[in-house]
Amino acid sequence: MRYLIVFCLMATLSCAQRSQTTSGEKAELSFGLDSLVKEVCAGENCANLRLVWPVASGADGADQINRAVSEQVAFLVQTGETVAPLDSLVKDYFASFESFKADFPDAPGGWEINAEGEVSYRSDSTLSLFFTQSSYLGGAHPNSFVSFLHFDPATGEVLGEDRLILDERALASLAEKKFRDVHEVAEGVSLEEDGRFFLPETGFFLSNAKGFKDGKFWLIYVPYEIGSYAMGYTELEFTREELGDIVRW
Repeated sequence: MRYLIVFCLMATLSCAQRSQTTSGEKAELSFGLDSLVKEVCAGENCANLRLVWPVASGADGADQINRAVSEQVAFLVQTGETVAPLDSLVKDYFASFESFKADFPDAPGGWEINAEGEVSYRSDSTLSLFFTQSSYLGGAHPNSFVSFLHFDPATGEVLGEDRLILDERALASLAEKKFRDVHEVAEGVSLEEDGRFFLPETGFFLSNAKGFKDGKFWLIYVPYEIGSYAMGYTELEFTREELGDIVRW
């Protein structure tokens, strides 16, 4: 059995951290990347883990941002219902793989979790981080997931949806229209009547993953959230001109 553990701190993406100047100017918020790569093998099959996440520094709110990011990265590694620190979840992941291979030595294939986070949007009022995750733990197909975190860049405070979306009803109306266009739902046919979508009794809903990247606001429905795995992702993008003051730019 081979063990490979690589911990590396990657070069920062932006300017180096500034300390406060003698004039009292506040330090600027900057970001680098940290990562964890690990592999554990049982015979010919291996379990792999690759994590990359942004690390804030240089401003008073950096620690608060980093705590939220750490919790999000741990969530992306979580394979069951147990909530725990990242290092514990990493140990559990590999222990579960080794236990599975011990019980089923002839089971083919390995396991993999690959997750990455990046700074996807920055303005004077909003900072957005975007996370992607793909995993395969056996079964018919791999799974994938996307998510956002949003912060007040001045304080590092996490922005909840109530502070990110300023008019939920208006956003839902625009989103439903764009959703119908993307999936070419016939005029006069409701989404419920169409039959392809998973909808609650309340009807159309906003995706769990919502936020800013590439200068636009996105609603991203992952497989099984509103449709079958075969439907894949449904990504709705909105420009500032389309949304105006509906969201916090």
